[in-house]
Amino acid sequence: MASVNIIQYVTIASTGNATDFGDLLSNNRGFAGSASPTRGLFFGHGDSGQLNLIQYITIASTGNAIDFGALTVGRSFLSASSSTTRSVIGGGKNVSNAGVNVIDYVTIASTGNATDFGDLTTIQQDGGSASGNGFAVFAGGRRTGNTTSNIIDYVNIATTGNATDWGDLVSAAAYGVAGCSNAHGGL
Repeated sequence: MASVNIIQYVTIASTGNATDFGDLLSNNRGFAGSASPTRGLFFGHGDSGQLNLIQYITIASTGNAIDFGALTVGRSFLSASSSTTRSVIGGGKNVSNAGVNVIDYVTIASTGNATDFGDLTTIQQDGGSASGNGFAVFAGGRRTGNTTSNIIDYVNIATTGNATDWGDLVSAAAYGVAGCSNAHGGL
């Protein structure tokens, strides 16, 4: 898998090709992103060896990413979702290639290191996430023993605590699972 440091953007209200936004702090792969209306955040794997890296950009102006802080556990192939004020980051695999069930959070408006939020119900890496109405869901991915999962976990973004079982995907999914939401439902 190739690593890149390029940030691109599109204007959602019109069709067209992507435009260069700026650069990440290092080449990255297997990382996750989330945003508020003001900032975009990128979590995890940097090829410079900084698996705990958190970077951010200001959405309204193009430019290079800036160091935000560090995750509690360095990892890649993680998932992230957010409310307008807080990002939650779940799962992934650590530097030893072991899957983790860690959930971290950051307050988007202020830079600093992530804080422990709680744990997913089980290990998740290569899963997807989405958020809306104050909840974040983490779905699919690979679990212990690299089995593909259909599990959906959820957390209330405004509080801390362990994830709760939400339900199941129609079929198990991993490797490139992604999520999005319009705040009324997740895809």
